[in-house]
Amino acid sequence: MKRAMTSTEKQMEDGELCLNSIQCKSKCCQHDSALGLARCIHKASENSGCSPKTIYGIYYLCPCERGLVCEADKSIIGTITNTNHGICQDPGSKQ
Repeated sequence: MKRAMTSTEKQMEDGELCLNSIQCKSKCCQHDSALGLARCIHKASENSGCSPKTIYGIYYLCPCERGLVCEADKSIIGTITNTNHGICQDPGSKQ
């Protein structure tokens, strides 16, 4: 059973090992491969690769910084096949 993080537990800095994004100050726990170790990483900036937010708590690419949206394949197939990556865009800059 998962337990909630208490206020006395330290949130991890970028580069530290993590099991779930909730452990990270950046709110992104990223791994490079299915067998790779996950580490806290900063969220994706504008025009960077991104993944839509997920309920699983670990990402191949971090979600976007606040105010940006991840233009990606948000279909269930994209999620299952891990092809739901996109690019962070400012929604206000769309023509």
